[in-house]
Amino acid sequence: MIVIREYRPEDAAAVRACIIELQDFCKQIDSQIGAGNAVVDKYFAYLLKQCAETEGKIYLAESDHQVIGMVCVFARVQSVAADEEDYEYAHISDLVVLAANRNQGIGRSLLKRAEEHAWSKGAKILRIGTQAGNAIARDLYLGYGFKEKAVMMQKEVV
Repeated sequence: MIVIREYRPEDAAAVRACIIELQDFCKQIDSQIGAGNAVVDKYFAYLLKQCAETEGKIYLAESDHQVIGMVCVFARVQSVAADEEDYEYAHISDLVVLAANRNQGIGRSLLKRAEEHAWSKGAKILRIGTQAGNAIARDLYLGYGFKEKAVMMQKEVV
């Protein structure tokens, strides 16, 4: 049975493992992404700081007392776009299910829990991003009801 629960400080090693797996997966898609072991400490500290500042949470997926995935949601993010009206939104910064546990609906369950938390904090908009080459994540998010808002493009200058 899969349990979705809130992060506790004693889960730090498991969250670190999730971050490393996500970073290393994303690095295969985008070489500019830092390797998991190189960025995990700084990135984990960033997630905890952002959660504290935005009423965010980290939730874990657990099976047989083993963490098999995580989601991080920042619940109250202020829009800073100069060409938009002021508003708040929630932002899912990270979603990962460890490779051996994928294709079992765990990602959807983590998304649902993140959305519930965002809603409980008054969010009317929930955002998530992914690497352009991550078709599996993109399909999951579109299937969950997310719609494209913007597309960022990049070109090497030669």
